[in-house]
Amino acid sequence: MENPRSDLKDMSGTVCVVTGANSGIGKATAAELARLGARVVMVCRDEGRGREAQAEIRAAARTAHPSREDVVDLCIADLSVLEEVYRLGETLRADHDRLDVLVNNAGVFLDSFEETADGLEATFAINHLAPFLLTHLVLPRLRETAGRAGEARIITVSSEAHRGVSMNFDDLNARESYNPLQAYARSKLANILFTHELSRRLQDKGVVANAVHPGIVNTNIWRGSGWISRVARLFSWLYKRPEEGARSVVYLAASPEVEGVTGQYFKETEVVNPSPEAYDEKAEAHLWKVSRELTGLAEVNEEEEAE
Repeated sequence: MENPRSDLKDMSGTVCVVTGANSGIGKATAAELARLGARVVMVCRDEGRGREAQAEIRAAARTAHPSREDVVDLCIADLSVLEEVYRLGETLRADHDRLDVLVNNAGVFLDSFEETADGLEATFAINHLAPFLLTHLVLPRLRETAGRAGEARIITVSSEAHRGVSMNFDDLNARESYNPLQAYARSKLANILFTHELSRRLQDKGVVANAVHPGIVNTNIWRGSGWISRVARLFSWLYKRPEEGARSVVYLAASPEVEGVTGQYFKETEVVNPSPEAYDEKAEAHLWKVSRELTGLAEVNEEEEAE
């Protein structure tokens, strides 16, 4: 992978978690971070595909760092299930005494309404609630690492699809009506609202949080059987390769140029303004509150949670 703008940091000694790492942007991001020397923790839903991807990334990492021990770990978790996200958070805290980068990459586009085991609309649950919850669960480790290393980074993969919609707090679970494009767009808007609120709450803590649109990338997100997914696949030859899409994510994870930059929305490697709806501070605060309730975090004092 060619560097998009500048030399990337040597990531040796760092620990980077990447969700949705068995294919697409997540796999390409994990591979490049491992090549840069990071210990990478791949989070995958399917163990078979996860292990195949892990073997590929391990082999490439050993070529780049032949004298190093294994630098690619694998965690299996279905991010649509809140209990599994909680278990993942516990595992990451127990297995790693530092966490430098969290890449919230896993996401779905669903042609029809699906409900998770927790009774939540799946697009909103996987694309927003899962990264919201996982971020909270590992935030203490991120803050500890920032205290020692100077900075830790949270990157959430959003999309230009967020433009043109607003949050419908009266029907977050889309029970009144389900429109796949709107559901996806709102989940990507939620990513940016979450990033803005998170960055404000982490001021002076050494942890930065940014959202990124990596471009239109040919990934498995269009694997559905509905007409939208079928049309999207027809034009997949026009899309970026996963390695190209991952460049912006790796840039935010490893470039010294973005040190101290937080609360921003990147279109590839450039800061751009998101939609006006993404700057709604009341929506940001309300989404934060509702998300804590839906994930069970409302029962935890936020100050205690961050300790």
